[in-house]
Amino acid sequence: MSEHYIDEINITSADPNDLSLKPKPASTILLIRDSQESIEVFMIKRAATTNFGNAWVFPGGKVDVEDIHHSKENSYLLAAIRECFEESGVLIAQNNSGIIYSPNTQGDLDLLKKYQKKINDRKLNFLNFLDELNLKPAFNKLNFFSHWVTPKTEKKRYSTKFFLAQFPKNQLALHDGYEGVESVWIAPKEALRLYSEGKFPIILPTIKSLEELKNFNCSTDLMEKNFKNEFLGNSN
Repeated sequence: MSEHYIDEINITSADPNDLSLKPKPASTILLIRDSQESIEVFMIKRAATTNFGNAWVFPGGKVDVEDIHHSKENSYLLAAIRECFEESGVLIAQNNSGIIYSPNTQGDLDLLKKYQKKINDRKLNFLNFLDELNLKPAFNKLNFFSHWVTPKTEKKRYSTKFFLAQFPKNQLALHDGYEGVESVWIAPKEALRLYSEGKFPIILPTIKSLEELKNFNCSTDLMEKNFKNEFLGNSN
């Protein structure tokens, strides 16, 4: 990680004379893995010109029309899995037997990277990509974590569901170089320490998420916990 960061996060305030915009559906995924002393979570630093630019975030983005058309019931889950692959290159998918996808060779990893670029360049649809590999989204490998709604004071508003997912074996998590310019696996306590020192810009939902994660030392415990009643954000 860099030692110094731009302190200001790119957030556009709403015009007080405009009517409040309806929040758009969005999904965020917290990739977690076990380390020797605690869990670690994968985080990406947003490019300065993007929304929440300069902030460290978890992979995520808007729920697309195609996500809703494919599965209205699971559109948030599909968006989380799709955005995770687009922004980090990590694929949370399974075959028809329910076996989670795991690359076997460097060639498999290289192929994933090529598919990721095609999807980000809008040359390939994510669901078509899964069909080519005879895979389907592994919805059952995501655990609902929390729900946040962007305040009315911000111009771009989202109703975002946060999900937890254990990092799949043999995969590589790395920022895409476009929306994300840096990435890191980090212990929640360390991220909060850096934030308190002014070296790790993060927004409120991220802060609260990390504060919850720091209480766990095992990713399996996190995946087994029922967070169904967690609504941490409001639109005031």
